[in-house]
This record gives sequence, C-alpha cells and structure tokens, in this order.
Amino acid sequence: MELLGENRIIELEEKIDNLIKNYKGMKEEHEKLLGRVKSLETENTDLKTKMADVKNERELLIEKVTKILEKVDKVEA
Repeated sequence: MELLGENRIIELEEKIDNLIKNYKGMKEEHEKLLGRVKSLETENTDLKTKMADVKNERELLIEKVTKILEKVDKVEA
C-alpha cells in the first residue's frame, strides 16, 4: 500500500513552493518596512532637533523684544 500517492506528493510540493514564495514576499516586505521605519525615525529625530532650535530662537526673540519694550517704557517714564 502506497502511503502517499503521486498526486498527493505533487500537491504537497506545490503547497511547499507556495509557502516558500509567500515567505520570501513577506520577508522582502518586512525588510522594506524596516528601512522605512529607520528612515522615519531619522526624520523624526531631525524634526525634533529643528523644533528645539525654533523654540530656542523664539525664546531669544521674545527676550530681545521684552528688553526693547522695557527700554521704551524707561524712556517714556
């Protein structure tokens, strides 16, 4: 008695081939997504740095404007 018929072996080979194909596709997609995540993390870090720089510039500007207004108040007083 034959344990696995020829047709059954062919079906299993096809299923294994499909699994390998799907695995390779998912692995490729995973690698693409990892690259995208790394890119976004770098972009996020850059944006955080820019935001901190803008905040510092704004604080300096507010400080300068405040000093100017104080000088104007002294002149008017």
